Amino acid sequence: MEHERILIVDDEADIALILKLQLEDAGFETSRARDGAEALEIMDRENFSLVLLDIKLPNMDGIQVLERLGPSLQDMAVVMMTAHGSEDVAVECMKKGALDYIAKPFSSEDLLKKVERALEFNSTRRENLLLQQQLEEERKKMEAILRGMADMLVATDAEGRVISVNRATQEALGLDSSSVVGMPVEELIRSNLPAGDLPCRVVLRTLAPCLDVAYTIRAADRLIPVLTSATPLFGVSGKLLGSVEILRDISHLKALEQEREEFVGMLTHDLKTPLTAVVGSIDLVREGRLGPVSLEQKEYLESAVESCGEMVEMIDTLLDVYRFESGKMTLAFTEEDMDAIVRKAAASFRTVAERSDIRLFVQTGGDLPRVRVDRNKVGRLFGNLLSNAFKFTPDGGEVEITAQVAEDLGGLTASIPAGTYATERIPAAGRFFMVRIRDNGIGIPPESLGTIFDKFVQAKNRREGKTKGTGLGLAFCRKVMDAHGGYIWVESEPGKGSTFTVLFPLE
Repeated sequence: MEHERILIVDDEADIALILKLQLEDAGFETSRARDGAEALEIMDRENFSLVLLDIKLPNMDGIQVLERLGPSLQDMAVVMMTAHGSEDVAVECMKKGALDYIAKPFSSEDLLKKVERALEFNSTRRENLLLQQQLEEERKKMEAILRGMADMLVATDAEGRVISVNRATQEALGLDSSSVVGMPVEELIRSNLPAGDLPCRVVLRTLAPCLDVAYTIRAADRLIPVLTSATPLFGVSGKLLGSVEILRDISHLKALEQEREEFVGMLTHDLKTPLTAVVGSIDLVREGRLGPVSLEQKEYLESAVESCGEMVEMIDTLLDVYRFESGKMTLAFTEEDMDAIVRKAAASFRTVAERSDIRLFVQTGGDLPRVRVDRNKVGRLFGNLLSNAFKFTPDGGEVEITAQVAEDLGGLTASIPAGTYATERIPAAGRFFMVRIRDNGIGIPPESLGTIFDKFVQAKNRREGKTKGTGLGLAFCRKVMDAHGGYIWVESEPGKGSTFTVLFPLE
């Protein structure tokens, strides 16, 4: 209170002196003006928390001073002073901005009460004004953010009526914000979804966020594919106020997807077709239809056919990974004899093993159960894993494939490298058909174990080795296991080989 400054505006020196003494005794600082003009001049130079303003003043009365103050009344309190019988005039002054009035003669106690009350009221008013200014600034910031958003935004009340849209929404839908406020949200967002399935309607019904929903909305002149997320809005008390939905135009992503499909079509036709012609031509020469072929020439021709086969396999793997990712892969699940599939995959590498002087072992437990799988995809999965094992195992090494039923997963899944699966996805129990492919090759660095199944990823020591690949074979294996609801991971130590484990659920 000692910092509060009060201006006394009164032409009667005795009354001004009494006011000065009483207020300074109470801890206030005071200044005095003898008339209205002097008061305005002083207030232009100095700041005051409160003005005690006499209504009757020479030259310019208190009412005129009050009117001249105008906006300044927001920053300081004014208490009018009037003689008995002029209370009506004082009330009129309060309508013009004064906070209170005091009638002469007045007691010291009454004066201080009114001064303190006026100061307290003015302090609260200033705080409220400051809060209003801050709120207005935040509102303008939010408006600027919403105006600058590239994504569309629609806000609704608890009944699903539109309360706000941003500029991107107006431009995309060709509507004015004033014309959409109050309309049901399904009239604004006309989509291929039932009205009740719009994400903003879903969150109003469930009181929970509704994320990453793809659908198409109808604008005035086009269809717009969108990916949207909505969230409920709650008040401080926890009451539902409405919802906010953000809609991202994914037209460019759809265009990229179309380009990718065209690229896939190009791979199928423009690459595989010439390769087929190359293999056919080599076969004609190799079979001697165009003249005698020496043994050495035949070996080179067979090597060329194998290379073409590897190229076709790469193309097929890329196509299959794409089909898995786009949801266009069709799987034919049947009850299969996994022992037969494993042994067939191993048999196809007998020649490779003999040529590379690599020992190949196959161990399967007796009476293995039949498993519901896609025979072709699982056969290729085992083929990819065995191919990897032979690629990175030096001559004279060994590769082993084992198959059995696994029921105790306690120590088994604990060895899954971090990053391969989210922790909550790793099974703690269950009955699985397990296949393991072990080699004693160059191994895989620890930092690569969690990412080795990602597309186009190869461990550094494998990229720098004599045998290189596209990094798609293991990505295909992961897609196959995900499609079967199973698991795949690798355990390895550089220089000591690798062990790939796959689990097919039996329950």
